[in-house]
Amino acid sequence: MKKFALVLAATALVLMSSGDCSAQRQIEFIPGISVAETYDDNIFLENTNEQSDFITAISPSLTLNLLSQFTELSVRYSPTFVRYSDFTENDTTRHSGNASLNHRLTQYLRLEVSDTYVNSEDPLEDFTDLEGQRATRNKYWVNRGEASLGYTFGEANLIQAGYSRTDRENTDPTLNDSVDQSPFASLTYWFNVKNGLRVDYAYTDVELSLDDDYTGHAPGVQYLHRFRPQTIGYLGYTYTTRDFEGITEEDYVVHEALLGLEHAFSPEYSITAEAGYFVQVPEFSDKAYGPRFRLDLTRRFARGSVTVGVDGGWDEVYLDTGRPTFTEYYGASLNGEYYLLEQVNVFGRVYYRHSEEQDATVTQVLRGTAGIRWSFLRWFALSLQYDYAERNSDIVNDDYTNNRVMLVLSASRPYRF
Repeated sequence: MKKFALVLAATALVLMSSGDCSAQRQIEFIPGISVAETYDDNIFLENTNEQSDFITAISPSLTLNLLSQFTELSVRYSPTFVRYSDFTENDTTRHSGNASLNHRLTQYLRLEVSDTYVNSEDPLEDFTDLEGQRATRNKYWVNRGEASLGYTFGEANLIQAGYSRTDRENTDPTLNDSVDQSPFASLTYWFNVKNGLRVDYAYTDVELSLDDDYTGHAPGVQYLHRFRPQTIGYLGYTYTTRDFEGITEEDYVVHEALLGLEHAFSPEYSITAEAGYFVQVPEFSDKAYGPRFRLDLTRRFARGSVTVGVDGGWDEVYLDTGRPTFTEYYGASLNGEYYLLEQVNVFGRVYYRHSEEQDATVTQVLRGTAGIRWSFLRWFALSLQYDYAERNSDIVNDDYTNNRVMLVLSASRPYRF
């Protein structure tokens, strides 16, 4: 909680020290509470001898929203009191929080701050575990924060500098604790209406408890071309280095080239597409090659929206131990929501990821959520949700499937000042 509290303190200091405090503003305070009953058919995510349980969770919450001429602030914190029906030794209190700040310091200078915090024993709650490696009910916490300053000049030119940090700590001794820090900067400059340039740089410093620490640099450049007001194409190159402190891992560099397009068909329909190639050059081993691509398609309706995403390339795995962190992957996602009635909406999410590490270990992760939510009596809501998680790996003992059914009754009431 210390990291999250520090972000909130810094946010409050910025607001109190700015002239925005005396400006007209709207403050919204939302207390809430939810009670959830969950049936989980494999609480320890085992490959065999699955153990099931009923889990009761009570979650009070506090949300603060502030909107004014210069500031948009949102802060939410929620503890969750968890009780297991059979495996009572796992009874605990979870914590979750998030904060975001968008503050205009001057006409051209803007501050943005965001932070997300999770403290839990639920292995599937870790939003950074894309490989689905957590498989116990050991406690852990993750905090991801980012702050940046952006200065706009001209019609669309922007200088930006910032800092991001992700902390992970685990009570499971087989998993890596880590600190991932990354100062970054970028410049976007348009020479004229049609032609522009973007220059980026990021420095990476990663500390791992069980593997070699490393640092890295990632300079990049993109040529931008505006075909139409709603269509921008770009051609880019990024050079990434990784320098490990120990002798367990090899240093390497990665060359990436890509071609991209951003297009808005209408306010309701937009697309972003990228295609490229990367080459990893290790210090001693053979080179690795692979495609780099991304496709994001969003369609908004009067009663809902659908977003489809496809991506692939290379990544680094921090929880993993004893194997190389460099990973080639491809994946897809689908998110949707639709209001059947004014008070009734259905929602669904599907996520798939295929990863291959340098030792040829292949892992496939599939997760899905589907549910329906009914709002009634103005302040109350009742939802029924089904979650599915599956992990298939060349390491058989790491495989698992998990089914959850959750019934949630919640209540919240906003107070505006």
